[in-house]
Amino acid sequence: MTDQIRIASELLRAFSGQLPLSLDLYVEGIAANEVALAASLNDDADDALLCVLVDEGEAAVLLIGWDGTLYRNEKGLSHLRAMWKERYHNHLTTLIPVFAEHISEHNLGVAGIRWTATEGGDA
Repeated sequence: MTDQIRIASELLRAFSGQLPLSLDLYVEGIAANEVALAASLNDDADDALLCVLVDEGEAAVLLIGWDGTLYRNEKGLSHLRAMWKERYHNHLTTLIPVFAEHISEHNLGVAGIRWTATEGGDA
């Protein structure tokens, strides 16, 4: 299995709740980048910024809200599900290959994201 396929598989397991999220991996791989990631969100017109990392069967997640609120690991996934509602899996299908490529190149998987519109208007 290629590195990107393995990473994508681990990401899918993490986003579906089958791979526990690791505080240790979060601290080692993502925490030092929180300020820079939050600053990059201010430069874009996105509603939030999603950052993920997987390494040797562990995963970590950071979701930064438009107001600068940091949602780490399980809270990040919970907030992401609320943002994307029934389109959660569809959006992941698009993002996981991108994240897998970033991570295979020894980077964090990072993407600006938007709230999913609801019936009758934007959410």
